Amino acid sequence: MEQFDELTYSQKNVANYLMDHLDQIAFCTLEDLAARIGVSTTTVIRFARNFGYSGYTEMQKDIQSSVMNKSILLEQISRDNTVSMDQMLKDTFANDMKNLETTLAAQNQEDLDQTVELISNAKNVYILGMRSSYAIAYYMASRMGEIKKNVRFIQSTGMMYPEEIAGAGEGDVLIGYLFPRYSKVATTMASWMKSRGVKVILITSMNETPMRGYGDIILPCAVSSISYINSFVAPISLTNYLVTVVAQKNREEALDTLEQTEAILSQGYYLGL
Repeated sequence: MEQFDELTYSQKNVANYLMDHLDQIAFCTLEDLAARIGVSTTTVIRFARNFGYSGYTEMQKDIQSSVMNKSILLEQISRDNTVSMDQMLKDTFANDMKNLETTLAAQNQEDLDQTVELISNAKNVYILGMRSSYAIAYYMASRMGEIKKNVRFIQSTGMMYPEEIAGAGEGDVLIGYLFPRYSKVATTMASWMKSRGVKVILITSMNETPMRGYGDIILPCAVSSISYINSFVAPISLTNYLVTVVAQKNREEALDTLEQTEAILSQGYYLGL
């Protein structure tokens, strides 16, 4: 799917139903799902293929995985944990190091180079992240804002996100952090901005298939964890890389932005220690 607006009327019905009823349809047959939505089985199959799936069965497996991950959260929190604190520390660090190695191996240098080029030349850089991804998005916005002008963090406070992105268009870039469970609001914003000519860079999970239609560039990250929540060590490391390379590529702008920032902060923000 290139973008939501390009779907047929029937396919939009399928998309809306899937977003709102994942728990109910994870184990539906193709015929049952089509009947519930009120479309043909062919429409459902074509919808799945628009997302890059080979067919309905492959798409359903992703949906089942999403639902299972949701139910596993409560199980992991409530179960008795007999692992020692010392072993938990070692396992946590080992898991994060594995995520870093997996993420590094998954990167495509051409995609990274294009990402840096787009960010460097963008009129405005929008940063997006919902729920747990909000923290990484804020980190990116704060770091990128130190070395580049016109960095806009989409906070969506009080549901103000339509106004926050209304002026986006060609020449702008969106950096979106989307990890399971995927936010419907975030994907809607990404689709709309893409339809306006904004180049969309998505930093997402290793199984990026559900996100393919929403982004121009996909940067996969391993976020597995021994806990009940995703580990964002790898996305943060990738964020650090992007900020560093953009600063090197746009050295004059980075220095100018840093000087102006420090001049403002020196007026009394810090204690002066």
